[in-house]
Amino acid sequence: MLLPTMRFAPVLALALVPLLAMSASGCARKKAKKDYNRQLPPGALALKEIDPALLPTIHLADREALRTGIKYSLEFEKKKTAADWYRAPKNNGQFQAEQITASLQELDSVVASAGSDSDLNQQIRSRFRVFQSVGCDDKGCVLFTGYYTPIFKASRTPDSTYKHPIYSLPGDVISHGAYQMADQKLPDGSTQPYPDAATLLASGSLKGKELVYVADAYDAYLIRVQGSARLSLPDGKTMEIGYAGTNGHPYTGIGQALVADKKISADQLSFFTIREFFRKNPDQVEVYTSKNPRFIFFTETSGGPFGSLGQPVTPEVSIATDKTIFPPAGPVVVATNLSDGGNTDQKLKDAANKPVNYVALRLDQDSGGGIRAPGRCDLFMGIGEANERRAGGQYAEGTLYYLIKR
Repeated sequence: MLLPTMRFAPVLALALVPLLAMSASGCARKKAKKDYNRQLPPGALALKEIDPALLPTIHLADREALRTGIKYSLEFEKKKTAADWYRAPKNNGQFQAEQITASLQELDSVVASAGSDSDLNQQIRSRFRVFQSVGCDDKGCVLFTGYYTPIFKASRTPDSTYKHPIYSLPGDVISHGAYQMADQKLPDGSTQPYPDAATLLASGSLKGKELVYVADAYDAYLIRVQGSARLSLPDGKTMEIGYAGTNGHPYTGIGQALVADKKISADQLSFFTIREFFRKNPDQVEVYTSKNPRFIFFTETSGGPFGSLGQPVTPEVSIATDKTIFPPAGPVVVATNLSDGGNTDQKLKDAANKPVNYVALRLDQDSGGGIRAPGRCDLFMGIGEANERRAGGQYAEGTLYYLIKR
């Protein structure tokens, strides 16, 4: 997660560490632990062309939501800055903006006219070339996690309940891009690398940049990880906040540290067990959240949540990937096992033996600090508590395909 004057960040992945490997189309189960964050070798491409006949059978769930998402992708493509996202070394120059625009327009025509899933699948195979992600193993295996936009109670002014601030962008941030270390402009005009999260919070240098306050320290951290939020204010009004900038430090999940310190066992680690641990041990929030050096700053927004392309993200449509290797805004097919929000650990383990239950058209409209490899993809679930459960439970292997107009 861009706009020329403001970089809207992604709402980031909730899956903090690998929990188990689920089999799905193109992903054979192996006892050896997979490195889903494996980087591409220098000069390698993230996508390889395959025979369209190998594409799994797609189910079109929500035609209007998909067409709304296509409209947002096309709005991005109209921007003068969009072409820069496709130039080498970004995406290794594999695709150009014009190709993605034409592909989106073609998909919109197909989705609007398809009378059935059978018709949809036939048209896609005849009108598009298909490129599959090489995944984490050069065989197409991609880990699909989930993300959402949280809703929290908050106040514009601090009091005994609302005392954990969310910060606006300081004037001393010199940004070099969402994935590059920012510089800090010092009073004498010189610069230095921008401080990490722990240093920022301990130094008091953010005093005066408080934008809004939430009641729980871990909620404040979750908002920083997600990159956007909707806030319910005491007067009954709703406030939207979104990404305004970052210190540029790499994202580091805190789950492994909790396991290493025996706070949570590895086989029980999940978004939900982490949150429960901090609710029972509020004094430990700062200890562990400070281990993630990345810090996101916010601004008040409306009409969101927004993804990294500066456009709204659409529930059940938008995905987040590494935009340095995948074409921004492009149409994709996702094949995986989808969480229903009610999965227990045992249900997740049982799902490892099932075929994929979800093959759908989506759009690549977002990024994430923890989504930085061809074997990672985040599915945007939506807004609020129900989607929090779905996002937190989403952890499954699958395959990812991009559609390019013939």
